[in-house]
Amino acid sequence: MLEKRKLPKVGDKIPIEKFFVSKMNMRVDEPFGETEEDRLLVEHLRHSSVVQPFKARPEGDGYGVVVGRRRFLALKEAGVKEVVVGQHVWIEEMSDEEALDASLKENLEEFHKTPDPVTRARAIKAYLDRLPTGLRGLARAWGISHSTLSEYLKILDLSPELQRVIQKGLIPFRDALAVARLGLGEKEQAELAETAEKQGVEAFKRALARLMAGKGKRGIPAGVYIVVRSIFDKRSEEELKYYEALQRLAQEKGMDVAEYAKKVIIDHVKSAVGE
Repeated sequence: MLEKRKLPKVGDKIPIEKFFVSKMNMRVDEPFGETEEDRLLVEHLRHSSVVQPFKARPEGDGYGVVVGRRRFLALKEAGVKEVVVGQHVWIEEMSDEEALDASLKENLEEFHKTPDPVTRARAIKAYLDRLPTGLRGLARAWGISHSTLSEYLKILDLSPELQRVIQKGLIPFRDALAVARLGLGEKEQAELAETAEKQGVEAFKRALARLMAGKGKRGIPAGVYIVVRSIFDKRSEEELKYYEALQRLAQEKGMDVAEYAKKVIIDHVKSAVGE
């Protein structure tokens, strides 16, 4: 068994060239320095060394940056030659799982700071491309429901033109989601985007309502889905008890209630017909 490397102490100086963005950092492949925010951070660090320390772990002959990728790259771009443990960086042993979890938690903060749903959806997609546990793993790590993350991803099914209008804040998220559920063609989406840009959100909502009226309630295309609804009466102790049990079982499976209820029904029918 390999002996663990002795970790640097607070106050130790380490050449910045010994550091690199860890493979477990969720943004390892993203560029740096292309945004105004990146450039301002670099300029700030040219004149001041005050920065929240980034976090790294021993990797190979150097140290992989797990949390604080932008701060590390900005220090490097600003010409800093050495970093001081406790001032610029904290170094600790972390397993791959712990490092990935730390990076996910940092990016959750960035996710909540992002105002528009298109950018959020793209972030979710980028994380999923690297996360082996998939959407449910990301939902658990972030404490956000699987169904909520799925809704954001639906926005990416819209045309680039409509996504651009959503990013500008001209179409509310819930209305954008309703459009995604309709399964509209490029022409209809282009017309909605133009309406939102030229006539405003109220005109857009009226146009959307007309389209939804022709395709079934809640944006479900007519003739495509079969909708089965179950109503639990809160006034009934027995029904409330079983609904709460249904919620608990769904959470244990990492599913929302509707998904789990559908699974229970299908499993029961399979058993009843002898499949």
